[in-house]
Amino acid sequence: MPKLLHIQSSPNIENSVTRTLSDKFVQTWIANYAGVEVEMIDLAAEPLPHFDAAAIAGLMPGEKSPEAQSRAALSDRLISQLEAADILVIGAPMINFSIPTQLKAWFDYVSIAGRTFQFAAPGIAKGMLFGKKAFVVLARGGDYTDFPANAFDHQEPLIRTLLGFIGIYDVTFIRAEGMRAKEEEVPAILANVEEVIARLAA
Repeated sequence: MPKLLHIQSSPNIENSVTRTLSDKFVQTWIANYAGVEVEMIDLAAEPLPHFDAAAIAGLMPGEKSPEAQSRAALSDRLISQLEAADILVIGAPMINFSIPTQLKAWFDYVSIAGRTFQFAAPGIAKGMLFGKKAFVVLARGGDYTDFPANAFDHQEPLIRTLLGFIGIYDVTFIRAEGMRAKEEEVPAILANVEEVIARLAA
């Protein structure tokens, strides 16, 4: 049975574009593919602790404090969820030109040497999670499609890099651009994104 891991990261729990659109993607996928098992992580409703000294200590050999053991167990659980998934759907708004801290914390806990990537040579890392497909639903207040605004887009390139680092290269981005800069066009923007979702999840 194929498994879909749905990751919500928007801190705007009540009125989030990425939550609404990624939910729609998942529901459309389920309607089109029988027998899909869905697991959801809500990084805002149940935030992860930031990757702190205890998290680093949890990765080190030797005796660990209870807090370090807890962080190591958390990392193991999140990686196991990711390893079990065939498909990832990530909802990620742009916040200050980048990704939510909630999503960055998740990437920190799942980017672990020996589990999701390995060092192939000094300074060269190789991802270990192959064969997975990721769909990333982005929302931005501005429109970062073209130069010079695209120079400020540290959201999509960062997500692509972090996924690729652990071996997930088959990544499709679905963008709701200009949600604040083009408020009069929002209905058309959303309608276009929904058409893209209908096509990609078919």
